[in-house]
Amino acid sequence: MSSRVDSLLGSLSLDEKIGQLLMFGWQGETEEENITVSSHARLLLEEFKVGGVVLLGRNVGTPAQTARCMNELQERSKLPLFIIVDQEGGMVARFKDPFVVFPANMALGATGDPSLAYRAARATAEQLRAVGVNFNFAPCVDVNNNPLNPIIGTRSYGDNPETVARFAPEAIRGLHDGGVMTSAKHFPGHGDTAVDSHLALPVVDFPRERMDAVELPPFRAAMAAGVASVMTTHILFPALDPELPSTLSPRIITGLLREEMGWQGLVVTDDLEMKGVADKWGAAQAAVLSLKAGVDCPLICHTLETQVEAVRAIKDAIAAGEITEERIDASVRRVLELKERFGLLDGVTPVDPEAALAVVSSPEKKALALEIARRAVTVVRNGRGVIPADPGEGRIVVISLHHSVERLGAAFRAIHPRTDVIAVSADQARSPESIALPEDASLVVAGTCPSEPWTAGLDVEAQATMVKHLLKGPKPVCVVALRDPYDLLKFPEVHTYVALYGYRDEMLQACAEVVLGRINPSGRAPVALPESA
Repeated sequence: MSSRVDSLLGSLSLDEKIGQLLMFGWQGETEEENITVSSHARLLLEEFKVGGVVLLGRNVGTPAQTARCMNELQERSKLPLFIIVDQEGGMVARFKDPFVVFPANMALGATGDPSLAYRAARATAEQLRAVGVNFNFAPCVDVNNNPLNPIIGTRSYGDNPETVARFAPEAIRGLHDGGVMTSAKHFPGHGDTAVDSHLALPVVDFPRERMDAVELPPFRAAMAAGVASVMTTHILFPALDPELPSTLSPRIITGLLREEMGWQGLVVTDDLEMKGVADKWGAAQAAVLSLKAGVDCPLICHTLETQVEAVRAIKDAIAAGEITEERIDASVRRVLELKERFGLLDGVTPVDPEAALAVVSSPEKKALALEIARRAVTVVRNGRGVIPADPGEGRIVVISLHHSVERLGAAFRAIHPRTDVIAVSADQARSPESIALPEDASLVVAGTCPSEPWTAGLDVEAQATMVKHLLKGPKPVCVVALRDPYDLLKFPEVHTYVALYGYRDEMLQACAEVVLGRINPSGRAPVALPESA
């Protein structure tokens, strides 16, 4: 027990105690309001007295703008704030260009080298601290053993618990060594679902023994590594609680996580405005139920009205005796202890906005991202010896429905100038006979990707029709899985197949280097894939 925490806890009013538990985001009607301390942001501090502020992509301006905004938030807050972001790497990154975004966890898993997870996390921490962020909702420790999972995929280190349990602790240590707090998510596991909990309530109907063997070991490893917090998931696990999803379940949060697994640290919810809980319980009532379940910090990322309702519901529950002030004190103590552990109670030093850009985009970080990419690219199949390809005087044709096709083409063109790009619509892909390839094409590179929940979506059936047509043609075809490595399940006859685990520029460059023989491939898929047609 810390005497400083005891003293601080005793000095807080009930409203201030409730505020310390709240992790809220803000949004405005204009871009300017989103990236500055707007009226909504000021309400979080002045009215709600929140303990943590969450940044979404909408809140990110230039590095200097973000740094100034975070400085002002801390200056306006009575107590030092958690400044929180999701910067996992790969497809989940609130900070993008000019930030260097490191390859996804599955790419790290493909390298086979956990030290790279440490180095990427340590570099990410340097970036975040440069703009005033001190808490990263990472790493994802879900075991992605369902190829149909629409929301985890490459966010996972792999499809077996041993791999995840080797890599996640290194990421935790890297972030902590850089002064950034962490969160192991999504407890007790989001890896084996075919439903996105942003959109509906998934059900994972496995026996408890299976969860002990697969889902829970990575969380135990994260806890042993000293992870700063655990984030819950909005999933129903009938073997653990047949009625309430994890976030709202006393059996799971208090019974399993705290009592059985011994976790006495901070527990945060995933966003309570996600449909996995909001549709049935409403975000405000979910906030109350999560506290009753044993959670410390309800997370509400978007809507001011919902935040107002949640605070009112928590106060009403306390007034009615549903939640005791002693119960609130226990959670506030965990918040303050974590702030003390990471030095926040010693005072927050403002960051230098003018220095931020050089830190977040340094040549050393770019080199590290490319090193990881080169070691991650995986030649899953090379049955006809297409790789390494030597197009000679012929033409490479890069073709895809995916929006990254021009950048993929540019990566190949940097090595082989006679490279053409064909961006294909879904209608064209459904009738691929209309797609004319140049006569002198000596290699066709077909980029594929699953439908992505944050875009308008990609027609995977049309994509598969196009790929199957290309495979029947006379030209050598190399299929490149731009994100999830499972695309070949739609066209199992493919003979040449490369997995990238992401389509940021470093991955695309490494892909071209591997396919054209500039570097030897060393990545190995950290998930089970059929290795031959």
